Amino acid sequence: MDGPSLTSMLATCASDTPATAAIYAVQQFSLDELRQRAGALIATLASNQADLQQSGSCRSDHGDSVVDDSTTTIRLAGGARAVLYYASGAVEYRSGLAPFDAVFARAEEREALTRLVAASAAKIDLNAWLGDQGKLAFERLWQQKARGTDRSGKATDPLLTRVVGAFRHFVGGIPVLGGASVALRLAQDGAIDALTLRLRPSAGETIDKADIIAPELAARQLSQQLATLLGFGREQVPTDVIAEARLLFGYLDLGKRKQQELLAPAYVAQITLQHKFERQAYILAVPATQRVYQQLPLTGEQGLATGVRRCG
Repeated sequence: MDGPSLTSMLATCASDTPATAAIYAVQQFSLDELRQRAGALIATLASNQADLQQSGSCRSDHGDSVVDDSTTTIRLAGGARAVLYYASGAVEYRSGLAPFDAVFARAEEREALTRLVAASAAKIDLNAWLGDQGKLAFERLWQQKARGTDRSGKATDPLLTRVVGAFRHFVGGIPVLGGASVALRLAQDGAIDALTLRLRPSAGETIDKADIIAPELAARQLSQQLATLLGFGREQVPTDVIAEARLLFGYLDLGKRKQQELLAPAYVAQITLQHKFERQAYILAVPATQRVYQQLPLTGEQGLATGVRRCG
């Protein structure tokens, strides 16, 4: 095998890992409290939709709810809907706008769109969702565009239809890994077309303070985990099939459908393999402490869906 091993590729990505990290309790809410918190947020978003559509009131109390064992779905006027997940308290909202309703009048500079996302996010009171020592930081911007062609094949100028901003939750200065903590999709003039909120608020209580294992040790564990999964046994995965290898350190959100009592540090690896025309991606996680504070999801059916960033 030529080139650095998967272990060394992963280990070089985590150069700013702290020596210790706190273990936090996650705030636990009753079902009534979850519905109250989500209801206040949904009312704010529904008012935004009413202003956007300019078609009368679109208050959350004009909708109806569908309740099951794990979620409450609130159907609002104008095709809007919101879903509350009991296990995590996560909320997903969609305004009901058609894809080409309220599109941007013109293309905008990326910096201007970033400011627009920040201004729209500031209109939503998320402080109560962040918990003790929690902060929210802008992470990434996407632009959704469309274009067409006439009968002669001449393409039109791109049309900016939506802007999506992703935010990351930090607790005590350490990121909470997983899907975007807050994902905000905007239509024309910064109107909120969709919102996904996945925040695990930490309680005031610090459970423990633990030493963090070296990135090299975590990288070896993750490399062995992937080798075992692929049937290589104790052999390293061949480097000539590794297209990308990234390693993140932070607290781990277990997903919107899973209950979680603690925020405990973990190392998370995203590895992409390329063999001829086949491309596979794996996301693996191991505890970042000697003591195991929470059971991590396994690969496969219980695999992680986590945001990543490039190293280097």
